Amino acid sequence: MKGVSDVIAMLLMLVITIGIVGLAYSYISGIFVTRTAVVLSVDQATNCLGNTVNVFVRNDGTQTSGAVSVVVYNATMVTGTCTIPSITAGNLSSCSTTKVGGPGYYRIVVSTTGSSASGQVHCVS
Repeated sequence: MKGVSDVIAMLLMLVITIGIVGLAYSYISGIFVTRTAVVLSVDQATNCLGNTVNVFVRNDGTQTSGAVSVVVYNATMVTGTCTIPSITAGNLSSCSTTKVGGPGYYRIVVSTTGSSASGQVHCVS
């Protein structure tokens, strides 16, 4: 029984190696990155001071967002809203709203065309 010739074996090894190197290069250079267009996130700097909730929103995408709607909820209802006109790619922006209700956790939902995110803030007063 004869095996695969040395030349064919070497060519197969070369093709497999080139394929693996190409895949690794594509991954490292960012071709497979999922953050495109507008990707919103509620930043950890979001805070609550008295009756005011300061919401910080980051655009981790590659394009400027449209108007970003910010809604603050307590356990049962909407307690405040505000709007950020736009956020450029890679930047942070904020808006403030007056909250209704006492101490506790408040849910924050931010949205624009094609992207949304949520987070929470704890208010002590």
